[in-house]
Amino acid sequence: MARHLPDTFAVAPKQPPHQIQPRPHAAVETGLIARMVAIVAVIAGLGLGTLLMLTLAGPAPERLQQDAALAGLVRTMVAIKGLILAAALALVVWRLGRQVSPARLAGYAGTLAVSAAALGWMWSLNAIPVTAPLFYGGLIACYLIAARDRRLLDGRTES
Repeated sequence: MARHLPDTFAVAPKQPPHQIQPRPHAAVETGLIARMVAIVAVIAGLGLGTLLMLTLAGPAPERLQQDAALAGLVRTMVAIKGLILAAALALVVWRLGRQVSPARLAGYAGTLAVSAAALGWMWSLNAIPVTAPLFYGGLIACYLIAARDRRLLDGRTES
């Protein structure tokens, strides 16, 4: 039976505390900046849509002026579209907590800003045939960007 000497065992030397490198916080800062960009883009889109509503909006269609209940129903539908936009923004903001390319960030922010601008303009009830395709077009484009984003659910699902 062979005897092993204590010197023959390989043990990794411990690093002194001053040599341990702290983890960089660039990813956290980048995620925060990306989230701020998306939120500011949506707020700017809402502002642009409101500005378009105030400058370009004429009177509401005759039917909506005569029937207050119908106007209330249409405004409720616009509010529901706002909830849909908020859900899309929440998903994108959650995604932007991880690294993202500048092109993908611009895509997310731009598509949600278009939808937000259409939503703000839609509140006037006079340009719904123009604003509804813009709203849904922005959401569909955001979906297409998210569908190609491999990091959307990266590490969040179990196989």
